[in-house]
Amino acid sequence: MSINDELSKELAELDSSFMKELYNLQIPDNKEDQSDIIILDNNPMPQEAPQKPAYPKAKSEPEEAIPNTYSDLHDAPVEYIEILSSTEVGETKTIPQDAVITSLDNLLFSRAPEVIREKASDSFWNLADFIDKMPHGIVDKKIPGIGATTLEINSKRNSIIVFPTKALAYGKHSKHPNTLYVGSEIKGQNEKVTNQQIKEYLTKDGYKKLLVVADSLGRLLGIIGEENYKDYFLMIDEVDVLQTDNNFRPQLENVIDYYLMFPKKNRSLVTATMKEFSNPYLKTECRFPITWQYNTRRDVKLLHTNNITQVVVNEINSHPTEKILIAYNSILQIQNIISTLDDKSRSECAILCSEASFKEAGEYFAPKLGDNDTLPARINFATCCYFTGIDIEDSYHLITVSDTRRSHSMLTLDRMAQIHGRCRKVNGILSETIIYNTLGYVSVIESMEKYTATLLNKAQKVLKVLESADDISQGDYTLTDLFAMVKEAIREKAQERIAGNELINLIRKDVYGKDVPAYLNIDYIIERTELYTIYFMPETMKAVLGKLVNIIYYSSLLYDIVPEQGSIEKSNKDAQNKLADSYIKDAIDNIKTLSTTEQLNDKKLNFTIRHSRSRAKIFLERFIKLYKYVDLDSLLHHLWEIRSDNNVAFKNLNNAVMYWALDEEYPFKVAIRRSFTLNKRYSAGEIQEILTPIVQYHLHKVLKPRKYVALLKSIYATNRTSRNKYIIRGENPRGFTEHSSRIAIKENNLLLSLIHI
Repeated sequence: MSINDELSKELAELDSSFMKELYNLQIPDNKEDQSDIIILDNNPMPQEAPQKPAYPKAKSEPEEAIPNTYSDLHDAPVEYIEILSSTEVGETKTIPQDAVITSLDNLLFSRAPEVIREKASDSFWNLADFIDKMPHGIVDKKIPGIGATTLEINSKRNSIIVFPTKALAYGKHSKHPNTLYVGSEIKGQNEKVTNQQIKEYLTKDGYKKLLVVADSLGRLLGIIGEENYKDYFLMIDEVDVLQTDNNFRPQLENVIDYYLMFPKKNRSLVTATMKEFSNPYLKTECRFPITWQYNTRRDVKLLHTNNITQVVVNEINSHPTEKILIAYNSILQIQNIISTLDDKSRSECAILCSEASFKEAGEYFAPKLGDNDTLPARINFATCCYFTGIDIEDSYHLITVSDTRRSHSMLTLDRMAQIHGRCRKVNGILSETIIYNTLGYVSVIESMEKYTATLLNKAQKVLKVLESADDISQGDYTLTDLFAMVKEAIREKAQERIAGNELINLIRKDVYGKDVPAYLNIDYIIERTELYTIYFMPETMKAVLGKLVNIIYYSSLLYDIVPEQGSIEKSNKDAQNKLADSYIKDAIDNIKTLSTTEQLNDKKLNFTIRHSRSRAKIFLERFIKLYKYVDLDSLLHHLWEIRSDNNVAFKNLNNAVMYWALDEEYPFKVAIRRSFTLNKRYSAGEIQEILTPIVQYHLHKVLKPRKYVALLKSIYATNRTSRNKYIIRGENPRGFTEHSSRIAIKENNLLLSLIHI
């Protein structure tokens, strides 16, 4: 069997929908028509062989679950008085250290469980009233605010507690001075913790309590060293956030890689809103559910609307004196609401959000909660960094907003429960209102279980193709570059689209650089797919939510957008765009500084990308793909011109840069020049006829008819005549002035430069 036959056999195993996208090598980024777009991608730089990190690999196969014993939960044996069935007092007994404990109900106390779980004075019982340290495995604590993090901080052992955000990590550190915060800088409060500071803390006497942001876990473990993992208990707090946010922060799944490196009895995943994991290694973890007798149903006022701003304003006005907390993950929409309020109410507003958003929040920015963890203003808005892990000791009316117009502002029911759980004051929530809008459409999935299996199967098939490519090219250096690019193309097309919108990767590289299933992304796909069905119709949300809470009032409120509201929204949108432009200008200034000081490189750019706002981040991601091939001024100019455009505009620019970068004797460029004559007129059909054999030879594929014209326009400046013909005016349609790096002649297969076509 030939190489091509062997690879084709593996490719044939992939499902038809995936292969259609693979051979098209063009997935639209939005709902606009992109049929004219093809992509000349940048020539990837040779990758260095991954170095072995300072931690052990996870086991190749899932291990059996190991249950918690009494010794896992308590530091010392406890004597108790046996209560006989006759209610008489029996002998004094000691709980065996090896007694298996599967829940709090199985813990042996002198008090009856129903008494233990009752309210105690002005507060509820916490975990510390039952156990001395956190259980290992997956801890489903059911409700927030039961002191899981505090319990582990106070335990008599070394602990590493991982948080999804630096706000959560630093917030806990502030309350426990014996801990060390490990994460990036907290403006105005704490500089980035250095490696030296970590090393010094590890040498101090007493139990080590390391509160680490998820992104910094790898750095911390590299310092601790694999030989010392057995001396630490690793607790991942709010693990459901990793599932929800991994698509936007793909490095979060690295946390699971590290987690599986720890001994089974030295690790736990904790959340109050536990979801199912597709990762087979996590399916074999010990499950430790915590049930609470007094986990009462919430009383909720549920409002559906087509005009969220108006309904939120109405609700704010209905509470003229008491404190209010509005949970809404969109600063732009929050600004629209604030702008609609009267002058007095606007003066009482604050926005609790991340430091990265302080410019968007403007004068309303609140960096943290007030004294004693109270709300900083009368009318408080909070974005997602205040949805989990924050303790609010205050009384307020809670308004939760779920907005389907943007994926990041559409909330799961679990996230709504987490928002409710931020209140730590007994009877602190004076009322709870949920406001939502609907999609009006939904993709029907026959079975979530079957869909999960389909996604896992697709990921495994892609991995099999990648493995086959490695096997085929093994020992043949002439195929190494070719198959590297084939693999890259396959990786980029191993994606699933959610409801015709988001594209989600099904595979990822683990901490060793190995291609593996992106389990957290698959979890996210399942969650979002289910979510779209909830927001299909107003009544659907009512029915589903009604199973979890007590809906005391429901209404569907429809309002027209009056001219005043439209004007406010346009003004705020313009202000946001202006601010986004300022971030991009700052990025351009930084690029020029790096270039002048000869520090312009991928490492510096990637660091800047990680700390940039969304539009500036997109700008920098586009820049890093192209800057090695064209003069800096030209590239920055063209990227600035398309800064507000979708990916179609960038793909056209990308094509032009890549053709420009090809060596003058590059076979593809030579073939193009031989086939077209300057100042000659060509119809679309003629362009297709000329380019088809060239594309087939160099790309081993056939394009859709309109894409041949798009390819030509990336190569040549053209004029379109009244008779729909194209006049070839000359190469370099973007007017680049100089070359940087070139794509070498020896790389004689265009797959080395063309990926996204």
